[in-house]
Amino acid sequence: MPVNATLLTAGVSLLLGLYMTSRDDGITLLSTLVNFGALTTFLVLHVAVVVHYLVRNRSRDYWRHLIAPVIGFAILAYVVVNANIAAQRLGFVWLLVGAVVLTGLVVTGRTPKLSVASPENTAENVTENTVEETP
Repeated sequence: MPVNATLLTAGVSLLLGLYMTSRDDGITLLSTLVNFGALTTFLVLHVAVVVHYLVRNRSRDYWRHLIAPVIGFAILAYVVVNANIAAQRLGFVWLLVGAVVLTGLVVTGRTPKLSVASPENTAENVTENTVEETP
């Protein structure tokens, strides 16, 4: 349920923010951690572009769907590898927690549904279709 996920994210963010303010390097580490998460997300995005266009759709536009994403991936990977060690550790622990949660959901038969691009899933309709109102 989106409400529970939002509340959990807000709670974890609040606790992490409060903890980081108590450290001498807290704000620097927190900003590095956020950057690490964003860069890691963009790494996955570059892989997804190649898989979606070259593998699934068999695109022949190698510049946009292979070369450019590989160059972007290489640049971002260099930055991630050279990031603050503490941010790397915490980022990989967070990734591991996500993998454990996903595994638990799959094992218990509650596989998350991914949204699929379709005419019904336009920007306007996605919000309307995914928000469940409670009485």
